[in-house]
Amino acid sequence: MTVTRSVKVQEEARFVAIRKQVVRGSSYLVLIVISLLFVAPFLFMIGTSFKPYNDIVGQPLNPFPMHPTLENFTHLLEKLPVGTQLVNSLTISVSVTLLSILFNSLVAFGFARYQFKYKSVLFTAMLATIMIPGQLTLVPSFIMFRSFGWLDTFNPLILPGIVGAFGVFLIRQVMVSIPEEIYDSARIDGCSELGTFVRIALPLSKSATGIVALLTFMGSWNDYLGPLIYLTSDTKMTLAVGITLMNNPYEIDYASPITGACLMSIPVLIILSIVGHKYFVDGLTAGSLKG
Repeated sequence: MTVTRSVKVQEEARFVAIRKQVVRGSSYLVLIVISLLFVAPFLFMIGTSFKPYNDIVGQPLNPFPMHPTLENFTHLLEKLPVGTQLVNSLTISVSVTLLSILFNSLVAFGFARYQFKYKSVLFTAMLATIMIPGQLTLVPSFIMFRSFGWLDTFNPLILPGIVGAFGVFLIRQVMVSIPEEIYDSARIDGCSELGTFVRIALPLSKSATGIVALLTFMGSWNDYLGPLIYLTSDTKMTLAVGITLMNNPYEIDYASPITGACLMSIPVLIILSIVGHKYFVDGLTAGSLKG
């Protein structure tokens, strides 16, 4: 009887182990398929940018360049002031990113560190702005910036993005989780409030600031509507708009826009490699901390 029961236990354990392996293998298979669906357009873009123009037109569905060439990049550099537009895009994106880290962190520190009247009401009102569509404010923003004399400048593309409800919320969630004893120790050691922010709150919330910096940079770098509305000079145009203005109704160039998109993806990949997987995951899970 005991032997029979032992055999049954071993069979059940073996069945459970096999079932776990099947479930794990199925999960990996599904994740691989989903990853390929997301990666396929990116690989198609890279492969197409190295294909001759005749292959792009004649074999558009083949993502692999049979005769790799750099003529698309050469043609793009000759047809478009890529250097100037790249510098403009970097200037706007880096400025917005650095200022957003500073001001979002300051506002988040205020909500996390201090107690003041109507704090919950102000924080709720700030979060409610996330529900306002950006298209709803285009016309009032344009009228306001025109009255300021900011048209055809970088100001309308930089200043509105330096503070956002999502960035404040994400950083505040991490700052709230910092033990109060750390702040008290800094105060006993003679550290000012600004010093506490710079030396304690900001370094300990680098996971949230990293993800805010990444999302802010990507949003500004890929912004198309803003530069199209506020910029008119060719010397101030960004790369995102420049590569879309290359075609006209009488001449359609398939190679240059996709090659320009390939160049635009390089800074984002560099930022992703700098921020890293750790900051990205920690930043996305920051909202699960106590609030």
